[in-house]
Amino acid sequence: MTNTSKRDLLIAAAKTRFYQQGIARTTLADIAQEAKIPLGNVYYHFRTKDALLEAVIESNVQRLQTRFAGWNQTIADPRERLLAFLQLEREAESSLARYGCPYGSLNQEIDKEDTPLVSFAARMLQVYLDWAEAQFRQLGKDEQEAEDLAIDLIAWLQGTFLLSASFRSPQLLERKLQRMEQWIQAM
Repeated sequence: MTNTSKRDLLIAAAKTRFYQQGIARTTLADIAQEAKIPLGNVYYHFRTKDALLEAVIESNVQRLQTRFAGWNQTIADPRERLLAFLQLEREAESSLARYGCPYGSLNQEIDKEDTPLVSFAARMLQVYLDWAEAQFRQLGKDEQEAEDLAIDLIAWLQGTFLLSASFRSPQLLERKLQRMEQWIQAM
């Protein structure tokens, strides 16, 4: 196993543990156990939990950018891209209704710690906003309206994820996703 693959395994394990347990409750030993890698190897790749958290954030940002770029290339209609985005959320419904949004909840936790990672973590949600805004502009909305609609969409999603997780209700999430789809189709 190469160092790169061990590093990637640790990042994937950290994503899972941070998402399911929270940052504060997750130890580097938890992450090593999840990755099935000796704890010493964690320290070889990441000296601190913050260094690992930074790698998780960067990985999330890259994953989102890659997904959105792929949709931009393979789905011609911006409305259909927005609907594909909601479908992806639907496919993650059980974990979203249990733990909330992995990006939104990570941002909230980091914000409570008041570390230099706060603005770095906000990049995850900024990727969502920028992409959604571009879709609305392609639907013919002017710059300000496209920005407002993107904020509306992402805020609606994040609030829905929070409520669904709080009530452990995939049904609530499904109802709201259907409403969002209707809203987008009506544009």
